[in-house]
Amino acid sequence: MTNAQAFRVFEERLARYTDPADTGAALYELAQAIIGVKLFTLTAINMAAGHVRRVYSSNTEAYPLLGTKPIVLDPWFEAMRTERRITVINTAAGMEGQFPDLALIRSLGLNASISVPIMAGNQLLGTINALDAEGHYTDDKVTAAADLIVPATAVFRILRNHFEL
Repeated sequence: MTNAQAFRVFEERLARYTDPADTGAALYELAQAIIGVKLFTLTAINMAAGHVRRVYSSNTEAYPLLGTKPIVLDPWFEAMRTERRITVINTAAGMEGQFPDLALIRSLGLNASISVPIMAGNQLLGTINALDAEGHYTDDKVTAAADLIVPATAVFRILRNHFEL
């Protein structure tokens, strides 16, 4: 399937969803086509309340939709919020100290991650979080990940109306 075809499939699924969670699944399938991904989650951010909430997971057994977690205002988060920086870690060594659930991530065979901030109206709505095998997120895939921002904005708007943040 070409990227253009993947976008058309996404658009059709977005136009016809009956369950808001279907929009997260549609974005996951689009991300698989555009950048490749073994684990895909969407995290909604509520700056005023100071917390985040996972609103979609491609692996609900390992990463279920649970309650909220406090926002960690570290340099990584600030770069996403202020610079809209897509953050990539492409090696197992680079992931050390970056993820509190690193043992679980590694047990799934994942040693590369990409986080894409999604903003609208100068508000950080959330992040796309994609993980795959070490070295997977090449420069070309990082560039292509930016193509997911507009579709993800629509999905976050839908999911933020569905979940209490």
